[in-house]
Amino acid sequence: MVCHRQFQNHAQKERIEKVIWKEYVYQRQTIHQLSEKHNRSKDWIRERINNASARKHPCAPQPIVGIADVTFFKRSFGILVIRAPHLKKNLYSQEVQSESVDAYRQGRIALEKKGYTVQAIVLDGRPGVRQLFVDIPVQMCHFHQKQIITRYLTNNPKLEAGIELKKLTATLCKTNESDFTTILDVCGTTHGLPSSRKEQQTLQQEDGTILINDFARPTGV
Repeated sequence: MVCHRQFQNHAQKERIEKVIWKEYVYQRQTIHQLSEKHNRSKDWIRERINNASARKHPCAPQPIVGIADVTFFKRSFGILVIRAPHLKKNLYSQEVQSESVDAYRQGRIALEKKGYTVQAIVLDGRPGVRQLFVDIPVQMCHFHQKQIITRYLTNNPKLEAGIELKKLTATLCKTNESDFTTILDVCGTTHGLPSSRKEQQTLQQEDGTILINDFARPTGV
């Protein structure tokens, strides 16, 4: 009589769980996709994921450049994460009901209590949060800068000036402040805007952008 049951040693079982965990978390495959890929039931896949233990790598306190943002999964449920990109680690996370200034304050205090020194921070430009980091350099997130510009230009601008600015925005993450500003000024002059910086009227916005005669210049490029 054949029972058709398969037996695996402990080491092999752990290897399979790690593979499925990696595919599920980092490759963002769904339970359904994993079930088809490994030819197993969805319940079996869920069990492997639940059994897999995320490995923890202790990180010694040190100076960091942090990226802080909140992601909402429901209307009143979000996660505030402060990440150190050069360490490839999330150093702080906390459930929040709203993206409040106090939530960011608690995050900074928690990191400093652990011994980390926040040397610079990247934020989404939310009003008030920047004031928590007035003692260190603050850069507005490039993604949020692009979103703001897109909000004014749309994804498919019709005017030539808008089209050029949209192309310039695409270089935001690959350039520096000096080059970006120079090209922006040339673009403005080409379309009839004053080329002299003394004549340009600037307005600092709460979200961190500077509007220059209807052109949105992101800060902290």
